[in-house]
Amino acid sequence: MATDRQLEVLQVYLKTQSYRKTGKILNVDPRYVSRTIKILEKQGEATWLSPAITPEHLNVTKTTVQYNADGQVVQEWKRLQPQVQAMQDIVDGLCEQVKGKGKAPARKERKTDTTDTLFELDLFDAHVGMYADEKETRDADYDCDIAAQRMVEAAQGLADRATRPAKCVLVFGGDMMHSDNRRNQTEASGHVLDVDTRYHRVVQYLIAACRDVVKIAATVAAEVEIVVLEGNHSWHSEVWLAKVLEAYYSNCSNITVCSESSPRKHMVWGNNLLVWSHGDRIAAQKWPMIIAAEFAQQWGSTKYRHLKCGHIHHKKVIAPVTIDEQSGLVVEYLEALCATDAWHTGAGFVGSQKGASAFEYHKTKGLVTRFYHPV
Repeated sequence: MATDRQLEVLQVYLKTQSYRKTGKILNVDPRYVSRTIKILEKQGEATWLSPAITPEHLNVTKTTVQYNADGQVVQEWKRLQPQVQAMQDIVDGLCEQVKGKGKAPARKERKTDTTDTLFELDLFDAHVGMYADEKETRDADYDCDIAAQRMVEAAQGLADRATRPAKCVLVFGGDMMHSDNRRNQTEASGHVLDVDTRYHRVVQYLIAACRDVVKIAATVAAEVEIVVLEGNHSWHSEVWLAKVLEAYYSNCSNITVCSESSPRKHMVWGNNLLVWSHGDRIAAQKWPMIIAAEFAQQWGSTKYRHLKCGHIHHKKVIAPVTIDEQSGLVVEYLEALCATDAWHTGAGFVGSQKGASAFEYHKTKGLVTRFYHPV
């Protein structure tokens, strides 16, 4: 039930139809008015909506209301979606189902094994689930099968060139899924996406491909750390992917999953500070200041610093970057695995080389080798 104060806010708002004017009359912050109105709408107390109460675990994303000639509500159609807590419950359920079931046999020891080399395997922008027609885009056909195949072939092609490193860091660089929901739209901008198949089937393709890639990584090094970056196409999916992989490999002593909740993940390997981010929303020239501030301790204790991003679907390197006397960070945007879709073709973003990259870092010498796998 609404409180007297909430009803007072409602009555004034009905007359003014403005958060700002209501706040001025009642001498309260307009944001308080906005929050109060949203609460009343959820409780079914708003006269411009039906009296149906919205369940606590759901949010209203869109509503359509039918009124009669007197302005009274006849009926209402609400489009609902789970709140974050409900999604967390779903992810927890998935984790429980797969917990401890993952197997990644440890690499057999050899005399050529090293203790001072790190192998970094980067798979950025796979966009599993994207659909593209070569006749329309003049690039290549693309669907779930092709995307999963590219992920596995790139991982194997790069892993075959590794030199028995002590550790492998496997980076899934964001936008591993093309769409984050059944509406087949990007969350922030609402762009309609060309999707190959149903959402749950795309999930199956992605998980299977990730599992195969992890097995490949485990043949390269005695220890594997998985890093999953959140992209702009499938932010939610990348969040649950990291949690599910962590649960799946929980009984594998040679497999760990990076648990950083920040959009920027990092690792220190000897004199190397390695940072990864999907690369959207932040201008390239701002990265040195951000990394120096966010990882101040690691910045000060290392000599070589390397940031990898994706998102823009083509190679771009700024090295070294010097801004406000902050230098010593290599900022690199890596190529994408996916083909060019209809939207990018229409916007003129064509001609970029598709593929994946890998790097070898020595604890004291920094970057010693880089590999490229073209598609």
